[in-house]
Amino acid sequence: MADHPHFTVAQMVAALEETKGMTYLAAKRLGCSHVTVTRYCHKHPAVQAAKDAERGVMIDEAELRLWAAVQAGQPWAIAFCLKTLGRNRGYIERVEQTGADGQPLALTITIRYADPPPDQGPGQAPEDAPCPPPAS
Repeated sequence: MADHPHFTVAQMVAALEETKGMTYLAAKRLGCSHVTVTRYCHKHPAVQAAKDAERGVMIDEAELRLWAAVQAGQPWAIAFCLKTLGRNRGYIERVEQTGADGQPLALTITIRYADPPPDQGPGQAPEDAPCPPPAS
C-alpha cells in the first residue's frame, strides 16, 4: 500500500482559501489529488466551511459585477438578471411545446439511407416517404 501524504486541517483550509475554494487548484498546490481535497471536505466540517466561504465570496464578487453591468445598461446583463433573479416575478423564457395556435405538434420523420437497405439492388434508392404515425 502506498504511503499517501497526510495534511492537517489547517493546511487544507489554507490551500482552499488561497485558491478561492477551487478543489483542483488546492490539490495542485498541496501536491495531491482533488479527490483527497474532496474527502477532507466530507470528513472535516471546517474544511468544507472554508471551501463554501471562499466560493460565496466569489459569487458575491460576480454578482457585484453583474449589478454594475445592469446599472451600465448592458442588455445581456439585464436579460440574465431577469431570467435568473427575476424568474419568481414571471421573467422566464417560455418554450412553446405545441403546434400553431395550441394544436398538437405534427412530426414528419424521414429515413434516408447512406447505403441502400439489403433488400434493394444496386442503384435503387428508397423513396423519401414519411413514416405513418403509430397506431393508437
